[in-house]
Amino acid sequence: MTTPTRRISFYLKPAVVKSEREACSYLDSLPASERSRAQRAAFLAGLALIKRIPALAYSLAEWSEDEIRMPPLPVQPEKPAQPAADSAPHMQQVKKNIQAFFPK
Repeated sequence: MTTPTRRISFYLKPAVVKSEREACSYLDSLPASERSRAQRAAFLAGLALIKRIPALAYSLAEWSEDEIRMPPLPVQPEKPAQPAADSAPHMQQVKKNIQAFFPK
């Protein structure tokens, strides 16, 4: 059984649209082996941004290297590291679960 796939294809007009020219220049600067991965990531990241902040996504789509101004992104607080002692009860439960699934 094969996994269904979907082909997504569109054309850029680098001679007419400045942001598309810069996108093409960037993609051309990548090794051929990385281009497909970068195109896929850019497409998926753009869709994720459209779902969250459509105005920013469409604004960034018109970007040019000298014009881009990113709003400050919210700082994500770092989770404090959990001391090893806190994981002991959890590890005991994992051990019990394994023993229950694989009795001797």
